[in-house]
Amino acid sequence: MVDSNIIYNSYYSWWKNIDKFLLFLILSLFFLGLFFSLVSTSLIASDKLNTNSYYFFVKHLIITLLAFTILIIFSFFEKNRLLNICLILFIIFFIFLVLVPFIGVEVKGSKRWIDPNILPRFQPIELLKPFFIVLIASILSINRKKKYILIIF
Repeated sequence: MVDSNIIYNSYYSWWKNIDKFLLFLILSLFFLGLFFSLVSTSLIASDKLNTNSYYFFVKHLIITLLAFTILIIFSFFEKNRLLNICLILFIIFFIFLVLVPFIGVEVKGSKRWIDPNILPRFQPIELLKPFFIVLIASILSINRKKKYILIIF
């Protein structure tokens, strides 16, 4: 059994260290996207595709909940562990990106997608971008610190 004090302390530490303004902005963008998805869900499109009239909204809601869950999970990691996870995921998605010309699926005349049997179809470049940004930011941060050390000495 997990002690409730450990969970409370972990949550309290997380809440104390999280950038609340940035979290509010991200949540606002999530809810704004959901709102526009709900408003723009077209009955004509759902009739043409033989789906529920709120199919696109529900799909967007599921993806938004998944994205928010991943955001919260990643925010609990320490900086060094997060960088290691980002590096591993960057390498995995980069390998998928290299494999696109060989095992990719052609959609509307271009080969950008990978369609594994166990996962939904995805574009590796879109999954690679966030990890690329984090890794480049960490590399630039390291180089910046080294420059300041050289200036001091």
